[in-house]
Amino acid sequence: MKACGIVAEYNPLHTGHVYQMNKARQISQADCIIVVMSGNFVQRGEPAVIDKYARTKAALKAGADIVVELPVYYALSSAENFARGAVLTLNTMKAASICFGAETDNADCLAKISRTIISESPEYKAILNKALAEGLSYPAARQTALLEYLPECKNIISGSNNILAIEYIKAILGNNLNMKYYPVLREGAGYNDDTDNAEFASAFGIRKMLMSDEHDRLKTYLTPVMYEEISNSKNCPLFSDDFSNIFNHKMLFIKQICNIYNTDFAEKLAEYEDISPDIANRFVAAFTGRDNITEFAMKVKSKNIVYSRICRCIMHIILEIRKSMSDSYNNIPYIRLLGFNKTGQQYLGSIKKELDVPFITKAADYKNELIFDLACSDIYAQAVYEKYGYVMKNELQQNIIRI
Repeated sequence: MKACGIVAEYNPLHTGHVYQMNKARQISQADCIIVVMSGNFVQRGEPAVIDKYARTKAALKAGADIVVELPVYYALSSAENFARGAVLTLNTMKAASICFGAETDNADCLAKISRTIISESPEYKAILNKALAEGLSYPAARQTALLEYLPECKNIISGSNNILAIEYIKAILGNNLNMKYYPVLREGAGYNDDTDNAEFASAFGIRKMLMSDEHDRLKTYLTPVMYEEISNSKNCPLFSDDFSNIFNHKMLFIKQICNIYNTDFAEKLAEYEDISPDIANRFVAAFTGRDNITEFAMKVKSKNIVYSRICRCIMHIILEIRKSMSDSYNNIPYIRLLGFNKTGQQYLGSIKKELDVPFITKAADYKNELIFDLACSDIYAQAVYEKYGYVMKNELQQNIIRI
């Protein structure tokens, strides 16, 4: 059997995602579609609006054959590390290819950009260093350097999906993986477009509808199962500001520990993943203990520090994701199965003897391996309880979704 991988968040799953699944199966000629999905936290530094099990069920009903969870460390990483974790997971599962949405379907140009970043020729590096010296953030400096170095790709270098597409290809080329890659031209609203007057709305636009409680409009864009899961859920939707109390309490606790041991608050914050000394100082200056997360992130962000990075930093503090953890994730530590159908079961049976990392089907049997992700799920469940008074099922008691 031949498998094609898709990296997704399905936050929530909409008709555009179904279009991509169908195109992936068609283009790759795969027998099995494997989805590597972020769990209860997503790459923009936010909680998923609905839990991973509801999204897994919706994905399997929409065309996926297997859904595995991307560990929280990767799911809340920069685009580069997010893509790397997902691609290595698919490679471990023997996927022959990966299919991803992008603002272009020009695979050759995407690969050319990826090779340029990997090789870092002296000419490209000089342009990059000049942009950094002018005070640009690394992502902005890289984009500036690529635009100057590869003018023929100027319409491809920007765009949220193109950026991730480049990182997927980088992960494949940089790790010398035998994996084909197929970009699918994104249809409908753009990634950050909140309009819904297109055939396919963006997940961002749909989340705004959820925030505004416009459920009738959701029917047009969500798959029937996703709409049903959201409509019947007792723990949805969840947003970043629902973690504000947890964040403020955590920051106050860290500050108090620093006071007791006479250590520097900013230096302690800089121990967390993605938090530079500059960001740590901005956190210290902005923190009052009374802002919600959105207000706090808006105070901290700047011309050179994008909002999504600030949100990831906040989640790293909440979830205790520290720079010291990086060595543990140089390689995929395990694969956790969330759901499958009969085709997926057949594929898993064909590769199970070839897997060289723990393949987790029962969380209770792998408490040590999952200790960090289980703790993150507990924090998600706490935010659900504070908002809805609903007690989510313990992760160790959750069953794999079978369709």
